[in-house]
Amino acid sequence: MITELVMNRIRQLLLAIVGVLKRAMCCFSRRRKLSASECEVLNTVSVDRYPNATRSAGHGKNVPEKDWNSWDDSPKTVEEHIERYRETLAQPPSPTEPQPEMDYFQDMTPQISSQPKICIATESEPSDFSRLVAKIDIPVVNELEDWNEGDRNGWDDADETTTKQLIRETRKELRAQRHQNRHQLETSYA
Repeated sequence: MITELVMNRIRQLLLAIVGVLKRAMCCFSRRRKLSASECEVLNTVSVDRYPNATRSAGHGKNVPEKDWNSWDDSPKTVEEHIERYRETLAQPPSPTEPQPEMDYFQDMTPQISSQPKICIATESEPSDFSRLVAKIDIPVVNELEDWNEGDRNGWDDADETTTKQLIRETRKELRAQRHQNRHQLETSYA
């Protein structure tokens, strides 16, 4: 028990030293340099004081220009939403043929066929046979038998003294077996 305590303390001390060394190595190690694709350098900055005036001067309509680098094609303003809606109304609806629905349960329908009927008839049986008629093959006795109480079989025959003796004998045998097993274990260890 004392050795386990000492070993745990030594292990905790070693883990603490390794942790301190790891932190020291991280502080002194070089940081990874960023590649050119990860970092963009800003070369020039231009400020447009009147953005709407310069756009409308070049065009006849007052339509905002879309950013060329934008991948998002969804409309951003109300005017763009209205323009997109008008474009969808102007296009003729494409005729789509409804695809026939697949009947996945077609092969699961049961095949119903009538079973052939086989009638076996012998000429020895009477033609007015009824399956509800009972045949009396059991002999009927009209007399009741006498109840004989002298023949008592079962638990009533057991006497209390014999059962107590049996229980005592089984307990003695179990004790003797346990004592013998203990004696054998003691001799095997010695």
